[in-house]
Amino acid sequence: MHQNNEQLIIDLIQQDLKHCQLVYGLAQLGLEGSNTHHLEILDIIYQLMHIPSDKKNDYLAETYAAFMSMATEYKITPLGESLRPLAKECYNRLKYLIELV
Repeated sequence: MHQNNEQLIIDLIQQDLKHCQLVYGLAQLGLEGSNTHHLEILDIIYQLMHIPSDKKNDYLAETYAAFMSMATEYKITPLGESLRPLAKECYNRLKYLIELV
């Protein structure tokens, strides 16, 4: 299934978390851009995890978004290495929720 892509998926989540640090940080400064600069990474993750359309749901998207909002609580680093544990946790949660459906 998606085990072959696990590392790539975690890397994508980590980069999306890093992007969210930037976008949410700019929003705190009054520079709105989260609607304009959304990367649609979750759609790529769905593809890499081979999620059929009937298993995609709002709860998965809301869970992913909740993890993205947690990015602001982590230290900003050049490569986003502080976000690695959060990215792994997000991946594991998505995997768990997908297996439930």
